[in-house]
Amino acid sequence: MRRRECIVREQFARSYAEAEQFLEAVPRFTKKNLMKETREFYAYIQRCENGIYGEKNLGKVIHVAGTNGKGSVCAFLQSICIESGYRTGMFTSPHLVTTRERFCIDGAILSEEKFLEAFCWLSDRITEYRHIRPEYCPTYFERLFFMGVYVFAKAGVDIMILETGLGGRLDTTNVVKNPAVTVITEIGLDHMAYLGDTIEQIASEKAGIIKPGVPVVFSDRKRAVSDVICTKAAELGCECHAVSENDYKINEIQKKFIDFSVGSRYYDYGRLIANTTAVYQAENAAVAVRTCEVLKRTCGLQQFTVESIKDGISRMHWACRMEEVSDRVWIDGAHNEDGIAAFVQSLRQSPFFRNPENAEKDRCVLIFSVVRDKQYDKMAEMLCGLPMVTDFVLTQIPGERGAELEEIRKVFERYVDRNTRKIYTYEKIADALAFGLSVRGDMGVVYIVGSLYLAGIVERSMEDCDD
Repeated sequence: MRRRECIVREQFARSYAEAEQFLEAVPRFTKKNLMKETREFYAYIQRCENGIYGEKNLGKVIHVAGTNGKGSVCAFLQSICIESGYRTGMFTSPHLVTTRERFCIDGAILSEEKFLEAFCWLSDRITEYRHIRPEYCPTYFERLFFMGVYVFAKAGVDIMILETGLGGRLDTTNVVKNPAVTVITEIGLDHMAYLGDTIEQIASEKAGIIKPGVPVVFSDRKRAVSDVICTKAAELGCECHAVSENDYKINEIQKKFIDFSVGSRYYDYGRLIANTTAVYQAENAAVAVRTCEVLKRTCGLQQFTVESIKDGISRMHWACRMEEVSDRVWIDGAHNEDGIAAFVQSLRQSPFFRNPENAEKDRCVLIFSVVRDKQYDKMAEMLCGLPMVTDFVLTQIPGERGAELEEIRKVFERYVDRNTRKIYTYEKIADALAFGLSVRGDMGVVYIVGSLYLAGIVERSMEDCDD
């Protein structure tokens, strides 16, 4: 099929629902463009309307890539920037319930009216551009990114926090030429069909966001990854700021928060409080703190203070990342091996399970599902190694992306002793959730993990119940 035949006819949307319906249809008609094509259209929209939606009006751009933790780092940065008095835009993916979540201004998701306005603006620009490049058709993610450029430039943000979608080097967001700082969070083996099958190859793709002379803050967890990042940074003349486990210390874990400290050459933060029980968030917070220190020193953002950073850390909320969405119902968006390993670590250190009597008195139910392109054998092995889990409830993500329920069950059966623990399967996520809630007991807990798609569906179900 020729590329021209895949062109999506631009549509005038009269409502938010029509705009979202159109966007959901886009993946069926197009494919990822070459970076050259994406850059050319990005340059075109920046020239439109006297350049008022150009990169110069996006404020200081913080460009964030990584396998795990990049969304959480973005959320910490957003919270700190807001507490520091900066007008802040944040572009992230994926969304959980509504596409509008991908665009936040000062912590609030985009309204339906503003979303529709951005959608129509972009449709007009695409229609105009096709007089120059008739075959050009942006992908779903490209459209959302270009809408974000419009939204944040029009809002006049001081700081724009920009999360990559997939990878880095060839990611749509990498058309941004002049970020103030680049940030690379923990890197692991994920999306291997697209990014490479070794940790070094994936790190090289992620490090593709590094720009000449722009400082780099990164999570220093794996030597092979750090070597790739530092080599790339040295080639481009960039300052490198590593954040390792030696740069933060967890002092105490309570049922609702983590008390930790971050080492700094410049400031004494004392105790920092993150309102989460996910131990991995201490590292993500440390990466955000170091990023703000770099911005203050290199860009003159003097409104970052010890107080605003501490307040930003304590007030950060990031949905479905070890979040208690209802009484004793926790969702964690872990969806790859490293993410599950972090989830397992958090559960093992949970105060609730330090008392053996509590663990035996009531049930700990784990609801799991996964998309078919994940390597979930190791994920299952780690989860089945949690001694506090009494019941495994497996379910299926709807649509073509979801792994087959029977295949998931076969994997779990390899690791679960069914004489002491039970496995249940439910095709519908709502049925799996209802069953998990029914068997947990008066003081038991339910954990939901394995996929952000699963997390989003459960989050939506919980909201419907509240309504």
